[in-house]
Amino acid sequence: MVIQNLDSIVRLADRELPVVNTRGDVLFNSWNGIFNGQGGFFSQAPRIYSFSGKNVLTDMAWPQKLVWHGSSAHGERAIDTYCDAWHSASPDKVGLASSLLGNKLLDQERYSCDNRFVVLCVEAVPQDRRRKRRDASSSSIR
Repeated sequence: MVIQNLDSIVRLADRELPVVNTRGDVLFNSWNGIFNGQGGFFSQAPRIYSFSGKNVLTDMAWPQKLVWHGSSAHGERAIDTYCDAWHSASPDKVGLASSLLGNKLLDQERYSCDNRFVVLCVEAVPQDRRRKRRDASSSSIR
């Protein structure tokens, strides 16, 4: 398994597209904008949905409103703070996470790896698939 820096998991050609959630709500104006060193600030309360379609900020299945990221504010992988490449659940290891209640995706808080926080999934839809699934004028990163 190859571990990448967070800022580089989206193709270079798509990094200026808006970042949207599964419902099409804009979360960030662009992928690159997340990694400007300001902590990935959400302009409004983040609307992050689980695979079951529930808002993680209001769903009690997610009692801790934190998201794992393991990255610096500029998107570089934090080698010593990403729970042994996300393979450890040890209380002796730490990873970087951010409270969604603080409206930042990349806050630099350390938590032990035995916590059960949100993990975001990113889908960068290739240009040709984007046209088939949606109106060609509405490109974005999900």
